[in-house]
Amino acid sequence: MTTLLLNGSWELSNERTGECYKAIVPGFVQKDLMEQGVLANEYDTLFEPKIEWVEFDDWTYAREFALGEDELSRDAIELVLEGVDTYAEVALNGRALGTTENMFIAYRFDIKGIAQANNVLSVRIASPTKTLKEKEAAFGEPLNLWNGIPARLFGRKAQYGYGWDWGAKVVTVGIHKPVSIEAYDVVRTDSLGYAITHLTDRKAIVNASFKVSAAGPEAVEAALRYRIFDGETVVAERSERVSLEAGTGTYEAALEISQPKRWYPLGHGEQALYRLEASVLDEGGEPVATMSRAVGLREIRIDMPYDKQGRKFIIQVNGIPVLCKGINWIPLKLFPNLDTKEEYEVEIERIAAANMNMIRVWGGGTYENHDFFDACDRLGVMVWQDFMFACGDYPDDDAFSALVRKEADYVISEFGSHPSIVLWCGNNENQVFVERSRARRLHGYGEKLYFEVLHDACAVDTLRPYWPSSPYSLTFDHTKLEGNYGDLHSWFVWGQTHPYEEYREVNGRFLSEFGMQSYPSNYLLDLVDPSCTLRDPKLDAMQKAPHGIQRLFYYTVGDYKLPASKDQFVYVNQLLQANALRFGVEHWVSRMPDTSGALIWQWSDLWPSISWALVDYAKVHKPSYFYMKRSFQSPNAYAKITPGQDEAELYLIHDHGDFEGRIVVELYDLDTDSVVQSVVNEVQVTGHRSTRIGTFSVAGFDAARTIVCVSLYQGETALIVNTYLLGKPHQLALKPAAVQVEQETLANGDTRFTLTTDTFAKDVGLIDLPGTLSDNYFDLRAGEKRDIVLKGGLPQGANVKAVCLNEVKTLDYV
Repeated sequence: MTTLLLNGSWELSNERTGECYKAIVPGFVQKDLMEQGVLANEYDTLFEPKIEWVEFDDWTYAREFALGEDELSRDAIELVLEGVDTYAEVALNGRALGTTENMFIAYRFDIKGIAQANNVLSVRIASPTKTLKEKEAAFGEPLNLWNGIPARLFGRKAQYGYGWDWGAKVVTVGIHKPVSIEAYDVVRTDSLGYAITHLTDRKAIVNASFKVSAAGPEAVEAALRYRIFDGETVVAERSERVSLEAGTGTYEAALEISQPKRWYPLGHGEQALYRLEASVLDEGGEPVATMSRAVGLREIRIDMPYDKQGRKFIIQVNGIPVLCKGINWIPLKLFPNLDTKEEYEVEIERIAAANMNMIRVWGGGTYENHDFFDACDRLGVMVWQDFMFACGDYPDDDAFSALVRKEADYVISEFGSHPSIVLWCGNNENQVFVERSRARRLHGYGEKLYFEVLHDACAVDTLRPYWPSSPYSLTFDHTKLEGNYGDLHSWFVWGQTHPYEEYREVNGRFLSEFGMQSYPSNYLLDLVDPSCTLRDPKLDAMQKAPHGIQRLFYYTVGDYKLPASKDQFVYVNQLLQANALRFGVEHWVSRMPDTSGALIWQWSDLWPSISWALVDYAKVHKPSYFYMKRSFQSPNAYAKITPGQDEAELYLIHDHGDFEGRIVVELYDLDTDSVVQSVVNEVQVTGHRSTRIGTFSVAGFDAARTIVCVSLYQGETALIVNTYLLGKPHQLALKPAAVQVEQETLANGDTRFTLTTDTFAKDVGLIDLPGTLSDNYFDLRAGEKRDIVLKGGLPQGANVKAVCLNEVKTLDYV
């Protein structure tokens, strides 16, 4: 097969105005026009009404390309469009080839007999909003939703483009994935996948299958070869001769691996990866068509045993009950699927470095590229993969259902080989919409999609289970059971403005969404406009959540006195986010296995946003990232302290397995900078779980001057030190602290900062520093040293500045 990539420079024309522009494929109209100065970009946070006109126009991409005799003489010539957003008419040399109607799948067109030496390819993309409104009108029934416009529900297009409570409204138009010409003789291969039909420590049987398309009208005799590699070593092989009938057929073979190595999630074992290769061979035994896929040998099941509360929800991998710790993932940018391998690797490595072992790919975005899943495979980060339905009624007529089934079949075939994907999920937050619509129809909107169409499509995939909705409490009829069964999105905190201390009243079985907002870094705010106050319209526009600014202030003043400056308010507001997330996470993790998942909303921002993200758009990691890194570490020791109570609870987190060591609880006095009480607990525990060790007394200690330090030791090695307060941060009587920073360039090019303090310093951090930092935002005792390593050198223009809560100046009346 020869492949001619048609990526790169195309001509772009607006059919309404006749204006022509340069365009890059893969890409989007809005992105190209922003880069050419025609449209305002996302750093003009008031840009939405300025760019809205793009979504209402029709656009044509066009380019010329040449084919040589080598391509034109082949048995088959095909045009492959891996992704078009969204409603397009495709033509070659003035001849219509067909149409596209789904952003999430690839399209292939036969161009044999149409292609010639010199060619003109055009892709005319209709206005998505006009097209969707036409579909909405034709449907004839009103559909409900939470975000965007109802018309979005009728399109297989990234739903967040119509605006979300963390994202700007940018209704994308474009060719967002590669375009190519494939010319081949005899056969083409496709859809290589596998099933694991047997897996023990002694052997594994992998059932490989792939599709072979014969180019000619007659049957062709051929040899098929299947091989599995461990590195460069072939560990399983099988060949057979077959008759390839005209058209496309599916072929399969069973391969046996002796002494197989398994793939485990991060923290539970190695991430062993094999490589499966399937080839069609010519008469000389040389491959004429070959495909390969990574193979991870693992067994996944959802275990839901009954207990007094209801039923647990435990994801087991290779028989191990896994505590799922991680985040929810939205697209990295406003323009999806353009992310590079390097960008994905940086993000997933940072997630893994924070002791997170699961990403939930949220159902209002897009299916990420193979590079995303490759990084997850390599690092042992499990993926909970939603199908792309979010927050609304969805039509269930035959045509839409057929389109969804085609999409599901494509997604499962394209991505299902990745061992990191441990679960397919039908949608995001549509359970409530199904229930509401059942009041006026026999079956709720979308019910057919989640319980029939997607369920049946996923039934062919034996590598992972299917879960119909998130959240889902095993029924659409009894929401009072929510939290006692299945997974839970907990939004009483923030969403209903409950105090975050109420997280301890939430005993869900698997927390697949929860979160607390904060401002992004001052570094990012300055990129928007350094002259802005926090109530400038430019910054207000970054807050898309209803009443979001009011809620930010409400929660912040619950924990802190009001700072006197904008920069310091952002600092303590980000600490508030960290406090809230830590409070919830440590509660749920301490309940393992009664609670077996805590996935934070959300990992990052896709534009300069005020949001729930742990990482802002400038790639500055907020304090919450480092708080979560410490809370998710395992083994670990937690204290549960309730203000006003004399006894505090002590927990050992050993979700990675058995543990023996000791927990030291110290009460540190801020006035004297010394430990005034110490308690040692010898611990020996078994299983993959959390264990309540007992209690310790805090009676008689002043919340204004006492820090509780909980240290976990294995032998003489301190694994972690966690610090806790007896009350709120605003109660602390902190002394002025002189935090010193020393900087050194290491031999590998990284930069090491050593921080010291003369007195106890609360939440010491290097502020507004983008990049990969080993640690940040921690408490330092008097005389203590702590190192922070920045990967690589300082970013251009970055300033090194240490902050701590001790030095925050507050308004004198609070």
